[in-house]
Amino acid sequence: MKFRLLVLVVFLALPVVQTAAPAPNSDAHTWIFYTIRRDLRRCASPMCGGYFIKLVNQPRTRCANGRSASECYVSSIEWNGLPEPDKDGAIVRGSVSTRGDRRGTYGVLRAREVWLPVSDNKPTGTFFRVRDRGLRCIAAPCETHHEAKLNTNVNRNVAGVDLSGAAPSENAVSEAVAMMPTPDGVLVSGTHEPVTGPAGRSQQLIANQFYLRANPATSEQGPKPSPQKPCFKTGCSGQVCADEEVITTCEFRPEYECYQKARCERQANGQCGFTDTPELRRCLRRN
Repeated sequence: MKFRLLVLVVFLALPVVQTAAPAPNSDAHTWIFYTIRRDLRRCASPMCGGYFIKLVNQPRTRCANGRSASECYVSSIEWNGLPEPDKDGAIVRGSVSTRGDRRGTYGVLRAREVWLPVSDNKPTGTFFRVRDRGLRCIAAPCETHHEAKLNTNVNRNVAGVDLSGAAPSENAVSEAVAMMPTPDGVLVSGTHEPVTGPAGRSQQLIANQFYLRANPATSEQGPKPSPQKPCFKTGCSGQVCADEEVITTCEFRPEYECYQKARCERQANGQCGFTDTPELRRCLRRN
């Protein structure tokens, strides 16, 4: 009888896996995300009237002039068919370039993704890209979601996401739940709370704001697909696999060595990433 009870307890603690968990570094495309706010100063354009941009989760942002500051001024944002937010608070993924005229040289942000907040809440805490892993368990806590800290290589599994703190509408919550299993996922700002249960200990992400990706503006002919560019290793330590140059902070982490020999190529979800191999997994476990 005691033996049967022990077997039952062990069984209840084991998760039931429905789909595979994300591969190592599968969130390499979580780089170059900026918060934006309009420049309300009154002076002649392009010296004023553009936007102030700031890398999320980073204390400093590299500006078009090569200097680092708490935030940078860009004279304009090239939306590339994406919808332009009608108020501050959006997050834009893109790259900064320069444009000059007789008045000087100014930065321009070229947008690739636009993410809109679901409420007027001011975001606090840390920004993540969150995906539903497709994992369901018999016992709690169950690490059903994967979070990747934006503009870093830090990622882990968490025991769910509480979206109620963002004060969202019911439609926003429904859309977020529908988007979380997709490659895009949902962007979330928030903090963590510990959770415990029969299956052990974990962390739950508590959102104070979350963001849904805006769809490209369409014409009668529909949006034009962009040709895919080759993937390559970028970032200060070659720790990012992307199809455009990525500027990262330069602190070194032991796992970055693992990416030096890893294959950087486009994955099944259409995003650039390091291909999951037994060698890469062994290296990441050692580091």
